Amino acid sequence: MKKIFRMFLFSLVALYITSLWNKGFLLHSDWTTLLKAAFAVALIYYVIVPVSKIVLLPINLLTLGLASTIVSLFLLYLLSHSFNLIDIKEWTFGGVSLLGMAIQKMHISGGWNLVLSSLSVSVIINMLEKLL
Repeated sequence: MKKIFRMFLFSLVALYITSLWNKGFLLHSDWTTLLKAAFAVALIYYVIVPVSKIVLLPINLLTLGLASTIVSLFLLYLLSHSFNLIDIKEWTFGGVSLLGMAIQKMHISGGWNLVLSSLSVSVIINMLEKLL
C-alpha cells in the first residue's frame, strides 16, 4: 500500500513539474481531474509498465529499450486523447541561455511534445524513486 501511495504522489509531482516547464502539456485546473490523471499515471507505472517490460523483454534487449519507450508514449497518448485528463499540444519554446550554452527558440509539434512529455514524466518519476 505504501508503494502505491508513493507512486501516486510521484505521479502527481511529475505531472505538475512537467506542466510547469512544458507549456504545451496542459493540466486541467480542476483538482479532481488532476487527481484522476495522477492516479492513471500511477496505475500505468505501477502495473502496466512492469508487465510490459517482462512481456517485451526480448524485444527490449534487441532494441535497447525502444519498446518500453514506445509503450510509455502510447499510454500517455491514451491518457491525453481517450480519457481527456491532460492536453498535449504544440508549443513554441522561447529559448534559454544558461552557463554559456544557448538553446534557441523553436516550434515543437504535438507529436514531439508527446515524446518530451513522456520523457519528462518518466525521468521525474524514476528520479523520485531513486532519491526516496
